[in-house]
Amino acid sequence: MGRRKEDPALQAAKGYPGRRKPKTNKAIEEAAASAERETQSDDPFAVPTIFRRSPAYYRRATELWVSLADTLRASGRRRPGYRAALTRYCIWVQMHEDAVESLRRDCPKGGTTYEFTPVGGTSRIVQHPSLKTMKDAEPILRQIEDDFGFSPRADSALVRVESFNRTQQGDLFGRTGGGAGAPRADAPDEAGVPEHDPLDLMTSTDSTPPTLN
Repeated sequence: MGRRKEDPALQAAKGYPGRRKPKTNKAIEEAAASAERETQSDDPFAVPTIFRRSPAYYRRATELWVSLADTLRASGRRRPGYRAALTRYCIWVQMHEDAVESLRRDCPKGGTTYEFTPVGGTSRIVQHPSLKTMKDAEPILRQIEDDFGFSPRADSALVRVESFNRTQQGDLFGRTGGGAGAPRADAPDEAGVPEHDPLDLMTSTDSTPPTLN
């Protein structure tokens, strides 16, 4: 009986044994891409198929998916096209947490090293491979968190951008965003001077043309 192939996420959590990092990361990307291709006519935000195929293994990723999908819905940022990115994020979070747990289990006294004895070799103290997994996951998680607004600073930045975009969406009557009572962009102020005259800067800096003899 042949050797059973390990889940790509599990291989990454183990620190890519056998130098399979490129192949493992490619498998993770393909799994996330398959989530984007899924057709969920009844519910476009259903848990991805890859998680449902291994519910016990992907229990944590599934919990994250449900929670974060609700978070995106509440903030008005949930879109069917975000399935691949959200799937990828849930997988990487689970791998990061698994690596942290592995570090705690193998280094019960704290620290980041443990005693390793290779086959036929001599025991030596080495750095735990989970640190490499955590290091690889950190920038990926930060980037996706910025994209979705999953951190306080990223959420605040997205709120500012969204608020700005709403104010720039004028209606057919030339009003700026902000509701029916919002003033026109070229409405005069109390002094009778238009507030946002696009020609004002040019007019104020213009010089008197020379007279012709």
